[in-house]
Amino acid sequence: MAQVTPSNVAPRGPDPSSRVYWKLGLFSSAMFAAPLSAYFLSVDRLFSGNPTYAGGLAALVANVVLVGYVIAAFLEDQGPLDEGDRRAARGESRKDQ
Repeated sequence: MAQVTPSNVAPRGPDPSSRVYWKLGLFSSAMFAAPLSAYFLSVDRLFSGNPTYAGGLAALVANVVLVGYVIAAFLEDQGPLDEGDRRAARGESRKDQ
């Protein structure tokens, strides 16, 4: 078994920008507040005291927030790939050159 040394360990990637942390905080807050707000605002006003429908709406809102986070994560700009990243994406190594 090969020893782990700095020469055969993948290089550390760039640190995420502060925008990533703000996005995580925003979606975490939305995941907490949006379903609760949807439930308590709709239970008496929209569904006439029926907690089942209000709970269903809260679950729907939670899923909308989750899907929004996943879409935002996929749309994050990763920047241009360098030649080593392109080679790794194709499954090639330096020996294949």
